Amino acid sequence: MSALPAPFVTRDARELDLDAITELERRSFPVPWKRDYFAVEVGAPHRFNRVVRDGRGELAGYVFCVFAGGEVHVNKIAVSERWRRTGIASHLMREVLQLAQTVEAVDIYLEVRVSNLAARNFYERLGFSQAGRRTSYYLDGEDALVMVLNLDAPRPVRQTRGGVRTLLRR
Repeated sequence: MSALPAPFVTRDARELDLDAITELERRSFPVPWKRDYFAVEVGAPHRFNRVVRDGRGELAGYVFCVFAGGEVHVNKIAVSERWRRTGIASHLMREVLQLAQTVEAVDIYLEVRVSNLAARNFYERLGFSQAGRRTSYYLDGEDALVMVLNLDAPRPVRQTRGGVRTLLRR
């Protein structure tokens, strides 16, 4: 798996990260998780919770997942406004893909707001497809699209500059 360029550091989320995670969550989502929700996840069994910190030690992003029964569910992913569109989210999702391989998962699931076109496009570029819709899923009443990446499905291909098609690495 490719790593982020220096000075970024990726590691498991810890209790000492909770204040920064909660603040980024508050800035990123209309109905944010509470600090207590994240606290319950850190260190719990069948959880995969990672943070990325920049060279100054500031939180650049995080992902919180649960895995069991051949599935990985991405519960939360966010990137600091300062670091959006720089590869942080892609890096975190590569970590999730590596986890899925390690635990021999067949599918990765997540929910995304119907209105969040940027996130929907991001997940589609990673190979996720729409698998359903959850009506009034969010506390503010907005629907969620359920998206899934089937790891047994044929790998998507990408057109390169020279016209050569390469398989995306999972």
